[in-house]
Amino acid sequence: MESQHSSSTPSSSETLRRRNRVRDYPDAHARIELVMSDPAVRDLVQKVGEEEERLGTLLSGIYRTEVARWNEALREADSELLSQICPAKHGRHGRICLLDEGHDSDAGPHWGRTTAGRPVAWLGSAPDDD
Repeated sequence: MESQHSSSTPSSSETLRRRNRVRDYPDAHARIELVMSDPAVRDLVQKVGEEEERLGTLLSGIYRTEVARWNEALREADSELLSQICPAKHGRHGRICLLDEGHDSDAGPHWGRTTAGRPVAWLGSAPDDD
């Protein structure tokens, strides 16, 4: 009988084994590293990143004014204007939101650029926003 699981989808017994292995690690960082190294998790992280860039590209036309304002503020070192920009920098994730502070209070996405200059959009905040 052929297995119903794809090669990237673990069987329920493999999932249980991984869950039990995670519990064996007393250090939270070690547990996180173990979970993040799981192939299914890595695949999901890649898919989320691709979707964030796709959404960023789709929204690029809407945010042309914000990009121009951001570029001008950087050129002129306008700290007053830059301080009004969303604080959700997500620097560790290579993204910076170019929208006005508070824009996400209506559940809208953050929108900005990656360190490579590509447009990106995402919902919520990242752990490094603290």
